[in-house]
Amino acid sequence: MKISFRKSLKLIVLLISSLLIATVSATAYVKLQWTITATVAPNPKVCFVKWSDGSKQNTFDYAVNIFPSVKTIDENITHGVWNWNTAAHVTYMSWYSLTNTGNIANLNVTVYNSTNTLYSQYWSSVPSLPTSWVQFNPSPSPGNYTIWMEITATGGASGSSVFTFEMKVENP
Repeated sequence: MKISFRKSLKLIVLLISSLLIATVSATAYVKLQWTITATVAPNPKVCFVKWSDGSKQNTFDYAVNIFPSVKTIDENITHGVWNWNTAAHVTYMSWYSLTNTGNIANLNVTVYNSTNTLYSQYWSSVPSLPTSWVQFNPSPSPGNYTIWMEITATGGASGSSVFTFEMKVENP
């Protein structure tokens, strides 16, 4: 009888241990969800404007010739910034990237209209790119704003460099 009792006791301890392990490893969870509706709009309230035809643009390309040891100034590049809404919108600009950094000594980008400079950033240390966003507010609105570029090439500049800038606009 003692042998059977011991076997029963071991079996009971084994069953209790199994139950405890199963209880400890069981986890309750809750499933949550959300839904997003993404509606396509052709342009945000602040975008680029193509001067040649007055069209709204979300991106654009601009090309300019630069010369070794010379500052090239373009007071009004092919595109500008257009706040086509009646309200001001918080907008940000950032220099995102530059290829062939050895060509560029310094750079100045300014966004302005006839009465106000909205954004001006001068980079005297290329290739150290500041990656932070600089805020500006295109106001009065609606309004078009000119982009001014000053690029000074290094003495040994050759080939091409590609600048990429980003403009971030609050989601209207």
